[in-house]
Formats: sequence, structure tokens, C-alpha cells
Amino acid sequence: MRAERIFFSLIAISVLLIGCADDEIIINQHDKLQISLQQMIDTALSEYKEKVPDYPGGIALKVIYGKETFFVASGMGTSVNGQIHFRAASCTKTFTATAILLLHQQGKLNINDHITDTIPGTSETYVPDIPAYNIPNKNSITILDLLRHRAGVFDISNDDIPDTISAPVPYKGMNYLTYKMTTDASHTFNFDELVQVVAETGLSYFTPGTGYHYSNTGYSILGKIIERVSQQSYRDYLMENVILPMGMLNSFMPVLGSDQEIPEPNMPGYVLYNHEVYNVTNSNISANVAEGNLITSPDDLSLFLSKLLSGNGVLNFNTVNSLMMNYLPTGGIGAGGYGCGLSYTNNLGYGHSGAHEGYLSLMAYDPEIDFTVVAFTNTWNLNEDMNSLVYQLINLLENSCYKSKAIIQNRE
Repeated sequence: MRAERIFFSLIAISVLLIGCADDEIIINQHDKLQISLQQMIDTALSEYKEKVPDYPGGIALKVIYGKETFFVASGMGTSVNGQIHFRAASCTKTFTATAILLLHQQGKLNINDHITDTIPGTSETYVPDIPAYNIPNKNSITILDLLRHRAGVFDISNDDIPDTISAPVPYKGMNYLTYKMTTDASHTFNFDELVQVVAETGLSYFTPGTGYHYSNTGYSILGKIIERVSQQSYRDYLMENVILPMGMLNSFMPVLGSDQEIPEPNMPGYVLYNHEVYNVTNSNISANVAEGNLITSPDDLSLFLSKLLSGNGVLNFNTVNSLMMNYLPTGGIGAGGYGCGLSYTNNLGYGHSGAHEGYLSLMAYDPEIDFTVVAFTNTWNLNEDMNSLVYQLINLLENSCYKSKAIIQNRE
């Protein structure tokens, strides 16, 4: 019996030692990947600064691979971690789409309905029957068209109002948002006001369903639909039904023109223009509600995307895969496509990019390897023109995301 006890004791010790060895290997492997990601991000920023020596910004990157997480940053100080706040801009569209699809999943709306149809179980239409919503092709636009940017809705935030229109409006030849904030920097925009500009000008890109054109204003209409269907404000519905249930405890959705600060801890945002640096951290984001008003952190945003697109969030697996991820080609050079508030980038995955003055961000998820990446930088490089901003997004953020995925896939 004594020999038997010694034998089983030796086996237990061996198992324990093997377990410790495996843990050590895992820890060492994790550390090795962490170092590789840090070196990659340092190199990416260094190479970018060689081309833009006066660039004042940095870059942060969060990766989730299965149950492992990694956070690295460069040029942002030594105390920065995954809870640093930044403006995620158009990544907000994925949240709006999630809310719409959640209401669809619950039978409270149908994404194939036209926006002039009545809300299920009510006599109310999805958008109000008032002059502000008499936009071109109103009767032909479906909720799905809006989700996919295929409704042809004129985008008043990204495009100036042509000075050739016949409508007698005082903002011809101007950007409407700039026109309003020139006299009142704290003006609070609302959905009705933004959509009314489209109704007043009669502007449209194409007949619904016949093309693709990115439209922030189209997502403003979706924000209005969320409010009318849920009988809650956009912010309240998103916070209570999407953001908090998804475990995003450090994310916010400001809606007032006076609510311009980013909660601490935050990474300041800058614009580099003609080799001069401007601090643009504070911003009136009220014109971007439902399409670009999210303030979040790398930890929160990566958690959201990872859970959502793996079918472990507020949407079920079928809704995510058959609706949200079901994308159509956008027609752009090298582009993948756009689904419901979700773009597809070849060899990177499903996600969204964001751009608001001072901040560029990118999030992506690859379901085949359960890989999530979120990256952001806190400076707009406008030394030359808007093309330099596109170059920055592709060469700094997108390339960093591709390289981080390669590092993870090539792990030993």
C-alpha cells in the first residue's frame, strides 16, 4: 500500500509539473506575442513619422484572439491602457445597425419595410408624416436600404449643398453643419433638423436600391426610427439595450451640442494642418448622433465586436450571419462590401472605420480564426489634403491591423 501511495503521489506531482510547464509555455508565448505586437506598432509609427516628421500623434492597438487579449500603444505615453477614451466616430453605425436588427429580431420592426410603412402593432409610420421627412424617393426607401447605404439619401455632413439648386435656402454652396456652427458652436442638432435639409433641397444620389453611397444622414433617419419604434431616446435605447448589456461600462453617447468633452482618462485629439498642430479634443458631436457620436475605449470596442459577431451578444447567431454580415459590393477600388452597419475588408474581416476630427479608428473581426482587432490614432494629418488622411488610415491603421493578424496567425 505504501508503494502504491508513492506511485500515485509521483503521478500527481508529474501532472502538476506538466500543468505548470504548459502554463509557463502559454505565458511565455503570450509575452512573446505581446513583444512582437509592440515592436510592430513601434515600427509602424516610426516609419510613418519618417514621412510626416511633425506628426504629434500615436497609435493604440487592442487584439482579442480566442481567450487571449493584447494591448499595445506607441507615441501615447507609458501610462496608456485599454481603457483610454477616444472618439470612435463612424464605428457608431455598427451600434445603430445592431439596435435596428435587435428590434427586427424582436418583431418590433421589419427591415424590409419601407420607411413610410406603419410600425407593427401601431398606426404610426416609421418616419413622421411631416414636411421635414418629405425627402426624395421617400416611398421607395426601405430600412434595409438605409442600413446598407443604398437608399440614395444625400449626406449633408460629408457633402456641401450645391449652389446650383433651385431651393431658396441660405446655405447654398456651404456645408450645412458648418453654416449652423459658425454662429453657434454649441448648437444642438437633432434628427428632424438634419433630415429637413434633404427635404428642403430635394437632393438625392440615386433611386433607392440602385447604387451605393455612404450617407451619415441615412443613419440619422435610422436613429429616428429607433426612437419611434422603441418610444425611447436614441441614447437611452442604445445604452439600455446594446451598450451596457454588452459589458461596455466605459462608453458614452453624447447628444447635446454643449456636451463636448471626453471623459477621463482620454487621449487628446489633434489636427496637423500646414505643419501647425491644433487641439480638437472637445467637439460638438450632436450632428453625428446615430452615425458617429460614440466615445469608447479599445477594451470596450473590441469586446463589443468580438461578442457581437461571434453570436454571443444581443443579436443571435442567425441575425448576425444572415443579415448583418450579408454584404453587397460597394464598387470601390480594392473594396470588399457593406452589409448592415458593417463593412467587409478583404483578408481582414468584418468591422468599420471611423473618422472624426482628431481621431481615426478601425475595428475588424475575422470569424474563421476568432480574431478581433481595434486600432486608433489621435491625429488627423492634413498637411497636404484629404488624400493624406486616407493614406494615414490605410498605411498606419489598416496595415497595423493586417500585420497584427499575421503575427497572431504565425505564432509558434
